[in-house]
Order: sequence, then structure tokens, then C-alpha cells
Amino acid sequence: MRKMLLLLAALMVVGVTSTAWAQEMEEEEAPAVLRLSWFMCDFSGGAGDAVEEQAETQVMPIWKELIAEGTGIQNHGYIYHWWADEWNLGIYTIGKDIPAILAAVGEAGDRADERYGEDGPDAFGDACGPHKDGFYTLGPSAGGDEE
Repeated sequence: MRKMLLLLAALMVVGVTSTAWAQEMEEEEAPAVLRLSWFMCDFSGGAGDAVEEQAETQVMPIWKELIAEGTGIQNHGYIYHWWADEWNLGIYTIGKDIPAILAAVGEAGDRADERYGEDGPDAFGDACGPHKDGFYTLGPSAGGDEE
């Protein structure tokens, strides 16, 4: 009888521990999502400087607002390459999930149209042509920051 009670007590401990562990796993946030959009751009004749100027003065302020407003976006930025392939401009967005990123992209476009006009000068549109998009789940990071 004593062995049976000890066995039942052990099973209860395992059951309670397993339930707590499962609940903790459910409460963890899903990993962040990275959107990368790669573009083929012609940065000759000052076009690269014009794209960077538009990004800094028009685009980034809008994305900073979206982050501050708690839209689920953690970061947004640009990467340019010195030496790689023809995909020479990357735009990245890190967010809680794909729907949050897509909603923020739409909102950023709407705000840009309101502030700068749909038909205003567009250094980015003038310099960049074909593009490709991808969504990735972020994995482990050595930086200690999941971004």
C-alpha cells in the first residue's frame, strides 16, 4: 500500500509539473518574423544618395511612428551591399507576425501618400525596379537581442 501511495504521489508531481511546463510553453510569445524585400536598383548619378535621403527624411519617420504606436513592429530599415549580386537594396521589417507586418506596410504607404502625395518625386521608384519578398521566422541570435 505504501509503495502504491508513493507511486501515486510521484505521478501527481510529474502531472502537475508537465501541466505547468505546457502552460508556460503556450504563454511564450511566438518568434518574431523578418520580412526582407530585395530590389535591383541603379544607384548611379546620385540616385543612391537620393534614395538614402528619401529613406531618412520621409520613410523612417513614419516607421518610427508605427513602432511607437505599438503596431507589433519592432524594427524597420535598409541594407545596401558593397559586394554581392544584382539585388543591391534590401528593406527589412521585424514584427510579431506576418499580418502585423502587412498591416504596417499598408499604413506606412497610406501615410506617405497623405504627407508627400501619390505623384510626388520618388527617388526610390525612379532608381529601383524588380524586387522579391520573403518572410522568415527569426531563430537563435548570438547578440542577446532577438532582433
